[in-house]
Amino acid sequence: MTRYIHGFMNGFHPHFPILHPPTLSIRRMAPELIMALAAVGSQYCLEQHQGLKLFHVARAIALEQVRARDSVKEHRYPFQGPADCFSTPPNSATEYASGMHQSWSSSWDYAPVETIQALFFLMAMATWGGRESIAAIQSVLAMLVRRDGLCESISTPPTWEEWARAESSRRTKLISFSFFNLHSIVLNLPSPLMISDLKLRLPCSELEWKASSSEAWQAINHRSEQPPLFQDCFVLLFKDSDITPVCSSLGSHVLIHALLQRILLIKQATQPESADMELAPGLSSSLRRALKKWQNGWELNSESSLNPLNKHGPIAFNSTALFHLAYIRLAVDISSARSPFEHDQIQFAMDLNSQPNLRRGSMLTLGARHAIAALCPPVQMGVHFVGRAPSWSVMHAVCSLDYAYILNQFLQAVTAPSLDHPLEGEEQDVLAVIKRNTT
Repeated sequence: MTRYIHGFMNGFHPHFPILHPPTLSIRRMAPELIMALAAVGSQYCLEQHQGLKLFHVARAIALEQVRARDSVKEHRYPFQGPADCFSTPPNSATEYASGMHQSWSSSWDYAPVETIQALFFLMAMATWGGRESIAAIQSVLAMLVRRDGLCESISTPPTWEEWARAESSRRTKLISFSFFNLHSIVLNLPSPLMISDLKLRLPCSELEWKASSSEAWQAINHRSEQPPLFQDCFVLLFKDSDITPVCSSLGSHVLIHALLQRILLIKQATQPESADMELAPGLSSSLRRALKKWQNGWELNSESSLNPLNKHGPIAFNSTALFHLAYIRLAVDISSARSPFEHDQIQFAMDLNSQPNLRRGSMLTLGARHAIAALCPPVQMGVHFVGRAPSWSVMHAVCSLDYAYILNQFLQAVTAPSLDHPLEGEEQDVLAVIKRNTT
């Protein structure tokens, strides 16, 4: 178990940092969370056979915990109807607000968060393994996240340990939102959490999160401003102003997922009959301006780096993969080739190959430019090396499919035997970059 948990902390957790290592205590941890950490960690120890057993144990314990808490809730609020069983009891918000400081130190109050964390890790594992469990776990996880609350607390945690719990809870919900969005990208599965649901602050800086003691944390916390609200930053991205939202690397990661969700929803709602039909000019320019502002904020963040082996970890680097994907999804939507829970590779390749060829144009060229920009680092560093680097996450593999698809379409369009019109300057530039990186 120790080896598996060590594998989890070194392999998986840097990509989804929702547990607070300096205050983490295995002895006080919920059993379902311990089992979930071990299940995921076993994959990094190359012991998948043990991971599957631990997965089923962790899931059974987590679902039993949910059932037990629901049973307690039914006895406490006997007049709630079936439709209200997932809603907040009439006076619980008042009770929560009045007893805020007492509740921070209550292990029972934090227990539901640990169950949420366990289910999140199990859902992540099921996404790449036992795929038949994805929908069931996703549904329960989304329900628990909503039940625990997607709004900011009205009180400030008074101690380091309590702050760490509050920040861990916030990160758990925001990263769950991000992973649901990843399901939309990979599986064409609608996200159960929308942008409008999130009323939380964005995560704190890496420096504050990694403070190793109460004294170090207090020194950083006292000179730091509170992280901005997610909604404020997201709205600011679309405002026609020069003000750029600046947040932590994990905050930027959540924001780029939100932008991707907005792009996916708009594309699906406005152009179901054609994968590459361009958006209305005003809508397209608004989304591109938001992406440009996000890029400016990413560049202003001292934690950001294009190096997958950066000392600050892989979050900022992972975000760049999603940033390039967002531009590509502006150009083309291949979600129709992705069927939920259809994981036959040959069938998927056939569906993708049957998509109509994309038309030459500025959006196809823009998508190809971002695809080649995203693929340059692994090509220059060596694909085999990068594929084994711990900072190279599954997000890059997911996005690389879109990169390869749009590059293939671009090359077919601009190298056809007969062209409608001569190559544009931007098309020639992209072709030149491709040649430099492949010769």
